[in-house]
Amino acid sequence: MQSETQAIAGLFYDGVLQPQAWHAAMDAMCTRLQAGVFHSFTLDESSAPTPESAGNLEQFGLHARHMAEYETQHAGNDPRLAATLRLATGGVMLDHEHFSAREALRNPVYADWLIPLGLKHTAGTVVRLEGSALDIISFMRPRDARPYSDDDKRFIERLVPDIARAAKLRARMVTLSRSAHLGMAALDSLRQSIVVVDAQCRIHHANAAAERLLTLPGALGARHGRLRCTVGAAHERLEQLVRGACATPAKTGAIALADGPQRLVAAVLPLQASHAWAGMQAPMALVVAAMPGAASSLDPRLVGDMLGLSPTETRLALLLATGKTVKDFAAIEGMSWHTARSHHKNLLRRAGCHRQTELVQLLQTLQFA
Repeated sequence: MQSETQAIAGLFYDGVLQPQAWHAAMDAMCTRLQAGVFHSFTLDESSAPTPESAGNLEQFGLHARHMAEYETQHAGNDPRLAATLRLATGGVMLDHEHFSAREALRNPVYADWLIPLGLKHTAGTVVRLEGSALDIISFMRPRDARPYSDDDKRFIERLVPDIARAAKLRARMVTLSRSAHLGMAALDSLRQSIVVVDAQCRIHHANAAAERLLTLPGALGARHGRLRCTVGAAHERLEQLVRGACATPAKTGAIALADGPQRLVAAVLPLQASHAWAGMQAPMALVVAAMPGAASSLDPRLVGDMLGLSPTETRLALLLATGKTVKDFAAIEGMSWHTARSHHKNLLRRAGCHRQTELVQLLQTLQFA
């Protein structure tokens, strides 16, 4: 018994990244429980992305029209769902423990939907409750089968802790995947060249602008999958900046490169912990390359997110980039010189810059053309 549950639990953990493994785990439980139908699904009133449902409904003859009938006519009056939701998360609902056979036959869900489809007894449990999201797994036996036994209930209860942990990981992966997809799509829309690299300058992602830049002859290029400067001394500086951005504590820096008649500035930033890539990989750095320009039209939220600044520090940074001073900032904000100086020190520390000129150069690199 223990080896069987361990094998099924392992499939659920594999299912965090592999939908077919989650399906296989549910199928294995269904076989052990002598059920005909299994279904793993999420209920969520919000518009947040949800894990893919898993089931064998169509194999048992429950097609789209049957599920549409259930959702429109029966879901709001389903005593099985109501009984499951009354239990604490992880509690196992066996329908015959909550209402009698006579009560079931009087309920339209059983009389008009389940039994005509060849089904009857149901076991179910909530394996994840996070915010407005509920992950539920359920198993339905053919109508001529016996009710679930105490042994069946214990079998499900032994697996619930592992299923619950795997369900949380699976939901987190869905969120990260969507964030990464949206984030990368946003990066591709930027005019700046943005490259995600690790501490060894290995390229993990490059947006469309960067791909174009790296394929052309110039001061910045790629060789054997690594970002590099074409001038040796500049490349050593780039490697130093990347290592600093991937270190703890992380540092931010910039390097100016001669690119023909123009000057290319590459800013190296630590990948913020809130970014989807940050939780999935070893420490990463963002290399943002652009021709220097005025920083007055920078998006404050972009600056704050990329440099990890507070709203006050962001306002100070943007003001300094326009040529104003810390004293000007104190006057505009209506604060003391001492307080403004404290914000200035925190700004340089968070941005990983030693001098104000480095900060201004960094902001110029982040400028949208």
